[in-house]
Amino acid sequence: MSTTSKVLKKLYTVLGEKSEGITVSEFWNYLFEDKELAKELVFDGERREGIVVGLQTRIKKGGKAVEGIKIIKNVEGKNVFILTNNNLNYLAGISNKYLQEAISIKLEVQDYAFNKSEQAIIDKYGKALEELERLNSDLEKIADKISEKIIKTDNLKNEKTKEEK
Repeated sequence: MSTTSKVLKKLYTVLGEKSEGITVSEFWNYLFEDKELAKELVFDGERREGIVVGLQTRIKKGGKAVEGIKIIKNVEGKNVFILTNNNLNYLAGISNKYLQEAISIKLEVQDYAFNKSEQAIIDKYGKALEELERLNSDLEKIADKISEKIIKTDNLKNEKTKEEK
């Protein structure tokens, strides 16, 4: 099996575990956890960047070899690999991250008292964050349900393929 094929296989494995997606740098960390694969990813003491860059190009162009994966830009402008068969997980994951941060911040300004209409906006914003948190939780449940169905479908397809051979 070629190094590129091994890297692609590792990407599918990692994305199966990390439905919220992973950045390219995070992926490199996963690649180097596999000591045997890590040996193939270094030449003259340097990372063979071209392997992952080439894989990114293939994913962006699409095709059978990289089916089910796409690359999107996150809010920091970094490329993130995600599975396309259920990107609800990705959306729910990043939403949860930012919602938790936003909810933890107390809406106040030092040395300023909000007037009635301003306070109404602040209150409405707080309630909207709470509603988003509830909706995000529901979205995560839907995403998990879809993931379970996809896994079952994939397992059935694999069993049929084995039976046909």
